[in-house]
Amino acid sequence: MPTIQPETEAPQRRAYEPRWRWRYFFPSMAGFAAVILMVAFVPEFRRYAAGTFPIAWILHIHAAIMFAWVGAFALQAYLGATGRTSTHRRTGTYAIALGWLAWTSMIFVEFRGIVAHPLPTDLSDYDWNLPGPFVYLTFGVFLAWAVWERRRPQWHKRLMTFALFLSLEAAIQRYAWIPTNYAFGGIAVVLDLALLAPLVAYDLRTHRLRLHPATIQGIVVICLSEIILFSLWGTAIWRNFASVVAHKLHG
Repeated sequence: MPTIQPETEAPQRRAYEPRWRWRYFFPSMAGFAAVILMVAFVPEFRRYAAGTFPIAWILHIHAAIMFAWVGAFALQAYLGATGRTSTHRRTGTYAIALGWLAWTSMIFVEFRGIVAHPLPTDLSDYDWNLPGPFVYLTFGVFLAWAVWERRRPQWHKRLMTFALFLSLEAAIQRYAWIPTNYAFGGIAVVLDLALLAPLVAYDLRTHRLRLHPATIQGIVVICLSEIILFSLWGTAIWRNFASVVAHKLHG
């Protein structure tokens, strides 16, 4: 007598379809980050190739490190999405090391920029040195936090995504269409939306209209960091401090 297949098979397949469709969300976020970088920097590299935009050799190394960092995130996200957990863990050490190398490179480029460029004559120009510490300090927090949470994948991959998008601030700052009437505000809004809009949508779709605790706590860290940044922006305390540091670095 032929075996009758239970009718629950089709509903079960449908129940797993949303999870399958969203499985590649984090690799897609890596692709989105790559697009943000290319839109910002490809025009500069074209002008460099044409001889109209000089770029110091050390900045090429920095660019290579940052692209490698994004590539490492993409690889790890893909391995996690496809269930290759053992490979993900084996290569994870190198990805984290590359993340810390990117962090070091960001700090180096920030201080090199202070030394390589003439000192501002207007103290208000020192306000634009604030985004640097905002990025590399908050990036370091998220990267260290992600390493700590590596045994909880749902936390780990979200925290790594926060770190990834913070490292894109220099690229987003190059978008000429972002208004600077409100100082760093427009850039911060674009950065926050690029990260949080898809991440919040992902959480709501895959977690029964709830945000994952890692997303909530990550948003709190981002908001607190930006509150500190905007609280210091335009203040005499920050401008005098930044001026002292810049003059010390110039010798």
